[in-house]
Amino acid sequence: MTIRDVAQAAGVSQATAARALSNYGSVSAAARERVLMAAAEIGYQPNHIAQALRSGSAKVVSFVPGNIDVPFFARVAHVIADRLEQAGFVLMMASSYESLDRERGIVEAMRSRLTSGLVIAPTSSMEIAHLVSLHESGTPVVSIDRSLAQHGIDSVSVDNLDLSRQAVGHLLELGHRRIATLYDSETIESSAQRLAGSAAAIEGVGELVPVRGGLTVDEAVAAVSAALSARDRPTAVFAADSLMTEATLYSVRRLGLRIPGDVSLVGVDDHSLSPLLDPPLTLVSQPVDEIGNAAVDILLGRLQGTATARPRDLTLEATLIVRESTAPPPAL
Repeated sequence: MTIRDVAQAAGVSQATAARALSNYGSVSAAARERVLMAAAEIGYQPNHIAQALRSGSAKVVSFVPGNIDVPFFARVAHVIADRLEQAGFVLMMASSYESLDRERGIVEAMRSRLTSGLVIAPTSSMEIAHLVSLHESGTPVVSIDRSLAQHGIDSVSVDNLDLSRQAVGHLLELGHRRIATLYDSETIESSAQRLAGSAAAIEGVGELVPVRGGLTVDEAVAAVSAALSARDRPTAVFAADSLMTEATLYSVRRLGLRIPGDVSLVGVDDHSLSPLLDPPLTLVSQPVDEIGNAAVDILLGRLQGTATARPRDLTLEATLIVRESTAPPPAL
């Protein structure tokens, strides 16, 4: 139902209906009563967020995830939106899709619209002049998934070195000695850290096969399919994020391989379908709720003036969940 429907039901103009519903301007008592009765009868619910945005009274926080198609970012966005709504803020969101140029454009557009604060998964941990400028102008900025604390910006991330050590360490304990780590791009700090953690875990024990999956499922499918088609293919894959996990599952089935009979798989990020897959997926779970809530806590602290002057650099721990997609390698 819209204001037009209310106006038609009340027999008044849209302008009169809008003034009556918003309680502003000149409206006769009789017309106001007809509008309110019509709204109640047809079940009209005003969009307070839209009204606030139009009037310029909304308290807006912006969120720029790296890739909203990745379930991790979608779940974090849900947590952030819920918390901000409770605090009286509107969340505006646009994904950078890991493009620095796109990220800069989004941040500039949000800045021109007087955003109260920004939560972002920055595309780069080095080329961040636009974020530093926003921060120094007095707009609170909180980085998630990648730390910018060294640049004076509050950050909430996971210990990615330990996350990958848990994943690769589990595979080593099962007897795997040739393990592929499928990651999206070394230019993304969290991916580079997970690759480094994989290398550290396997050093002196086995061989790491780094597989760059790119930023789309199609790219990742092509990359992991090539690795698993090689004569000396790895006996296990650590898929370093949920997009890479999806690509590995697809590739294994397309190649006619079995999990874990032919290749073991450890993914990242738990969700409701993980235990229902065939086989149920072994993975390292990031504390999504904690990440989203911590980012909002820090941001609200900055906005309310209760935060300390020093930037927060909060590092959270991931948890290994062992299910049925990992087993000893076929040769054992």
